[in-house]
Amino acid sequence: MKPVIFIMSLFLVNSAPALALDVRDITAFIHSDSSTLSKEIKNTTNDGRLVNVKVERLSSPLEGGTIIPMEKKDELLLTPASLLLPAQNSDVVRFFYQGSNDDKERYYRIIWFDQALSDAQSGASNKSAVATASARIGTILVVAPRKVTFGYQYANGKITNTGNATLRVIAYGPCLKPVDGKECKENYYLMPGKTRAFSRVNTEDKKGRVAMWQAEKFVSVK
Repeated sequence: MKPVIFIMSLFLVNSAPALALDVRDITAFIHSDSSTLSKEIKNTTNDGRLVNVKVERLSSPLEGGTIIPMEKKDELLLTPASLLLPAQNSDVVRFFYQGSNDDKERYYRIIWFDQALSDAQSGASNKSAVATASARIGTILVVAPRKVTFGYQYANGKITNTGNATLRVIAYGPCLKPVDGKECKENYYLMPGKTRAFSRVNTEDKKGRVAMWQAEKFVSVK
């Protein structure tokens, strides 16, 4: 039986689990000042891998998000859509956003269908590449609004995104619970209109710190 792996809880600040195909970060961004993204993928095995790539637009990257139609056919393009990765080699897949230049953030699921190849005897002397194992991996691509507005509110240990683009929020400092040790750290993506409370870091302590990334700009909150 061919294993099928699909990552559902994608909107996190971490990397994909160790699989034959290393797709790097689970969540990637095309910021408002850019329309392209180059994503490196790597074959971590000693066999060739055939990789096919496709994109679906999502209503939300969070649980409960559904597939929705593209607004136009060439809204998000990619190249190559199929590639053969030799053993222990890497390559780059490029994405191009050509959608509306408005104030709306958009979300896409990139599906990486990864097949392992091996030589199998076909007839007396011919050999052909045959897929022997496969995995379906999902990652998220966020396209920031072309007309971006950043904003936030922080009070009582909670932070709210009042802008129209996702923020990467970081908290670090003394742990809330002794069982977690002395120093803790939290990383989250915070979508527009969402509020987040920190569960591990004591942000009320004078040594507790809260900061964020607005696209590629680092902003200290506390």
